[in-house]
Amino acid sequence: MDRVIILSDTHKNQKLLRQILEREAAGSNYIFHLGDNYEDLDENTDLLENKNIYKVPDIFHPCYLDGSIPPIQEVMIKNWIFILVHNIDDLPDVAANQKIYCYGHSHKLDFRRLDGSYYINPGHLKDDWDKDRPASYSTLEIEVDKILVNFKDKKGTVIQKHIIDRYE
Repeated sequence: MDRVIILSDTHKNQKLLRQILEREAAGSNYIFHLGDNYEDLDENTDLLENKNIYKVPDIFHPCYLDGSIPPIQEVMIKNWIFILVHNIDDLPDVAANQKIYCYGHSHKLDFRRLDGSYYINPGHLKDDWDKDRPASYSTLEIEVDKILVNFKDKKGTVIQKHIIDRYE
């Protein structure tokens, strides 16, 4: 089984980011950071050794604005295709294809299935509360046939759970 931590909209909140990485990173082999602020993981390299790190810039990042860092990344784990983007509006029109789109920007936790694909927004880690929403993030437990999606609050308590079944 592979394990992924999905983080978004950390906005330089190193205290909260580090707290989550200290709790979750040891048991994870992938980390997705979906922007705001692209460099936030760079201050935690001691917790990220031997991790596969994927990150995308937010819409105000200089490298997003000049195009030197692509706004979208594709990651394959166990033949599941994950598309990472900060702003969901940056996605081109998509066809039904069983991809998993991970996005941020809105600071709103979200899980939905649409036309055979799944959309995951882990929420935000900007502060304890932002935009009338509590801090949250996601973890994925990936197997060949299914993915367990856990949305967690800042203390690591599971607040929502979903299963993605490859054959559903």
